[in-house]
Amino acid sequence: MKNEEKERFGLRVVDHFSSLPQAPFEQAESLEDLRPSLNVVHILLKLGHYQQAAHAYKGDVADALAYNVEAYSEILSLLRQFCRSKWDEPREEIGVADSGYLLMSAANVLRTCESREAFTAYGGAIRAYLQLRDWTGVGAIIINIAATINDDNRLSDPLRLVALSLDLATVREDKPDLFKSRLTVFQLECHVGQWTASENMWRSLNSMGRDWSRDYYRPGESEAAFAWFQFWKGTLQEKHLATAERLATEGKNRLTLRELYGLRGVWRLEQGDWELAATSLADAVRMARESGIPDLESETGLALAKHHLGQLAEPQREAERLAQLRQPAHRLLAQLWLALGDHEQAKHHALAAYRWAWADGEPYVHRYELTRTTELLQQMNVPIPNLPPYDPAKDEPFPWEADVRAAIEKLRAEKEK
Repeated sequence: MKNEEKERFGLRVVDHFSSLPQAPFEQAESLEDLRPSLNVVHILLKLGHYQQAAHAYKGDVADALAYNVEAYSEILSLLRQFCRSKWDEPREEIGVADSGYLLMSAANVLRTCESREAFTAYGGAIRAYLQLRDWTGVGAIIINIAATINDDNRLSDPLRLVALSLDLATVREDKPDLFKSRLTVFQLECHVGQWTASENMWRSLNSMGRDWSRDYYRPGESEAAFAWFQFWKGTLQEKHLATAERLATEGKNRLTLRELYGLRGVWRLEQGDWELAATSLADAVRMARESGIPDLESETGLALAKHHLGQLAEPQREAERLAQLRQPAHRLLAQLWLALGDHEQAKHHALAAYRWAWADGEPYVHRYELTRTTELLQQMNVPIPNLPPYDPAKDEPFPWEADVRAAIEKLRAEKEK
C-alpha cells in the first residue's frame, strides 16, 4: 500500500482490536489471552508509531507477558523494534521515561539468555531514569543489575548494590520501593548465609503487608523467598511451599510457581523421596522448556531421581549431555555420576561445584551449596580445595554509582533541612 493508505487502514485495524473485549490482564494464562492487545502493539510498530506503541505495551500488557505467560521470545521480538542498532539506543520518537521502561523490560528478559546484552540495556535505562530523577526507576534498575551480576556468580557487588537501593528507598521513605529493596536484600543475605541479618530483614518486610502493585510484588514471590530461606536453613516444611504455591497460583505468577516446583523437587531429593522429587522436577522442567528457559538444576535433579527409580534410559549418556550444557548443575551431576559408579567424573563435578559455591570467597559464598558440596567431597575422600579469599580490591564501582550516591546525600540533606 501507499503510505497514506497504510496509515488509514492500519489505524482502522488498531481501532478494531482496541474495541474487542479484553479479559483482565492479571488473569492471562497464554499469548492468545493477550492477542488483541498484542495486535495493537504490532500494528502501531509497523506504522512507525513508536510512541503510541510504547504506551500500548507498557504496564498491563508488559506485566502479563513477563509474569503470567513468560513469553520471553515475544517480548524481545517486540522490544527490539523500539531500538536502533543496539539495546541502549532507543528510537528518538520515544520519550525518555518510556525509553527507560522499555530498555529495563528488555534487560530483564536478556538476563535469562545474554547477560552482556542485558548490561547494555540496563545502562541505557539507568541513564534515562537518572536524567528524569525518577528514583523509583533508578532503584528498580539497581536491583535488577544486582540480580544479573548474581547470575554471573558474583555476590559482593550485588550485596553492595542492593544496600544502595535500600538507602535510596529509605531516605525517600517510599514504602513500595522500601518493600522491594528489603525483599531483595533478604534474598541475597540468605544466599550468603547471614541468618541473623536475614531474619531481621524478613520481619521488617513481612510486617509491611502485601498490598502492592505487580511492579513491586508478584503474588507468592516473598513467600517463595521465605521458603528458600527455610530450605537453606534446613527447616523447610510443606506448609511453607503450600502457602507460596497457593498465592502464586491465584495470582497467575507463573515464574514463582515454576521455581517452587523446582524447590520442592530438590527438597525431596535431599530426603531421598525419589518419586515425589521426580514429579515436582518434571513440572519445573516442563514449564521451563515451554518458556525456552534453561533450568539445569531441575533437569539434573530429575535425571538423578529417575535413575534411583530405575526410569532413566541410558543414564551415562544423559549425564554426559547434562555436563555439556552451559553452566551445569555440578553438585547434582556429581551425585548422579557417584550413583553411576564413576568416581572420577563425580570428583570432577564436585570440585567444579565447590569452586562455583566459593563465588567471591568468604564471606561472599553460596553458603548452602558450599556446605553441601564440602560434605560431598568429604564423603568421597577428596581434599577440600584451598581457594583465595575475597579481595575487595576487585570490586569496581559502576559508572553511574557515584551519581546515585550523590543523589542520596542530596535527598538526605533536603530531608534534614
